Amino acid sequence: MGLFDIVPSNFFSVLVSGNREIYVESLMLLHDLFKFELNIKVDDYISSLISILEDRAYVIEEDDEESENSTTLSGKARLILNRFIKTGWVDKEFLDSSFVEILTPRNYAIPVMKLLSELGENNIHEYNSLVFATYSGLKQAKTEHEEQMYEAVLSAKANTQQLQYELRTLYHGIRGFIRDIQEQGDVNLLLQNHFEEYKKMSDRIYHPIKTMDSIHRYMAPIQSLLADILADEHLLQMMSERAMTIKKHEDENEAGHEIISAIDYILDTYQSVGGVINEIDRKHSTYTKSSIEKIQYLMTADQSIKGKLLDLMKAYAFSEDENREKIGLLLENNIRVNRQEFLDGKSIYHKSVRSRRVDTNPLPIDKDEGFSDEVMAGMLEQLKKGYPIARVRAYVDGLFPDGVKEIHSSDIHFDDDSEFILFMLATMRATDKGMNYLIAMEDGRVLQDGYRIPNMTLHKMEGK
Repeated sequence: MGLFDIVPSNFFSVLVSGNREIYVESLMLLHDLFKFELNIKVDDYISSLISILEDRAYVIEEDDEESENSTTLSGKARLILNRFIKTGWVDKEFLDSSFVEILTPRNYAIPVMKLLSELGENNIHEYNSLVFATYSGLKQAKTEHEEQMYEAVLSAKANTQQLQYELRTLYHGIRGFIRDIQEQGDVNLLLQNHFEEYKKMSDRIYHPIKTMDSIHRYMAPIQSLLADILADEHLLQMMSERAMTIKKHEDENEAGHEIISAIDYILDTYQSVGGVINEIDRKHSTYTKSSIEKIQYLMTADQSIKGKLLDLMKAYAFSEDENREKIGLLLENNIRVNRQEFLDGKSIYHKSVRSRRVDTNPLPIDKDEGFSDEVMAGMLEQLKKGYPIARVRAYVDGLFPDGVKEIHSSDIHFDDDSEFILFMLATMRATDKGMNYLIAMEDGRVLQDGYRIPNMTLHKMEGK
C-alpha cells in the first residue's frame, strides 16, 4: 500500500503554502492540545488560535470557503481549521450525547505533527538504556517468567531496532558536525557548536552508549540467552502457542517463523553493531581533531586584507618558475597595487642611524687661530652687510601696530628665515645705543611657526 493510499493527495499542501508558518504553528497548537486533552473542543482550539493570529498576517487562499466572512480573527481561525479538515489532518465531530464539537486528529497525522514538533524544538532526545533493557528483559523472562518469553523477545527486537536507529542517527549527526566545520569560518560559532551543541549530543547519546549502557558489556550475555532459547524446543513450543493466542496466527509454523526471525534479527544486529560503534568512535575522533585545528587556525590566521595579501605574496615567492608567471598574471589582472606616500613637516629630515661606538684614538685638532678669527670676522661682516642695524630697527618698529607699546613673543609670526634672523639680532642688540625698545626676558621658550624663540616681552620706548 502506497503513502497516498493512506493520506490525501493534498495532505502536505499546508506545508508549502504561503501561510505555511501560520499553519505549522496551528498544527503545533493542535499537537499540544492532543497531548493534554482527551477530547479537543473546537471552541477551545479557535480561542487559542486567535491569539496566534493577533500579530500575524494570514493571506486568504483562493479555495478558502466563506472567505467573505474572514475579515475578523475568528473568521480567519475558522478558515485555518477548515483547511486542516479539507486536507485530512483532523475531523470535526460531536462529543457523545451532546452538541459540543470536538476535533479528532487522523491517525497518520499524529506522528507527522510529533515529527514537526521535534524538528521545530531542535532538542536532542535522551538516550534510553536499550541494551540493558534488552538483556534484563530476556534474563528475567528466562529465570522467572518463561511463559512470557514471547513478549520478552518481541520487546528485545523493538529495543534492538531502536538501538540500530539511534546509532545510525548518531553517526550521521557527527558527520553533519564535521561538514559544518568545513563550511564555518566564524570562530565564535565554531566554539558554540563545539562546547554547546556537540557536547550536548555527546553527553546525552554518545557517552551513555560508551559507559553505562555499554554494548560490549551486554552483547555476549544477550547472544548467550538467545542461543539458549533456540536450543530449547519446549520453550520455543511454549512461545509459539503464546504467539497464536496473542496475535491469532493461523498455524503454528507461522508463529514459529515470526519468533525465529525476531531472534535472528537480534543476533545479526549485535554481530555487526561492534563495527558501527568503531566507526562512530573514529568519526568522534575526527570531529574533535578537526574542530580544534579549525579553531586554532581561525584564532591565529590573519584574516585582514594585509594577511591575505601576505599569503598571496608567499605563494608567489615559493612557487616554481612556471607557476610564478601564472600567479603574477592573476595578481596583475585582479589586484591593483599602488605605492602611496605623504609629505609632512618632518619629511625633509633623515632619521638618525645609530652606529656602534668604537674606541679609537681621537683625531688631532689643527688649531689655526688666524684662520678661525678670519672666518668669524668674515661672517660678522657678512651679517652686517645683509642685516644692518637700520634694518633690524625697522623690523622691530614693524612689530608694533599703531598705538601698541608692548608685544609678547607669542604674538610674533615669521614668514621666512630672514625674519627669524632679524628677530634674533634684535634680541642680541637690544642694549645697543640708539635702539628704541627694551626686552623683558621670562622663563622658558615659545614655539612659533616652527621656530623656538625666547619667552619675552618687547616694550617700545616713548619718543623714539
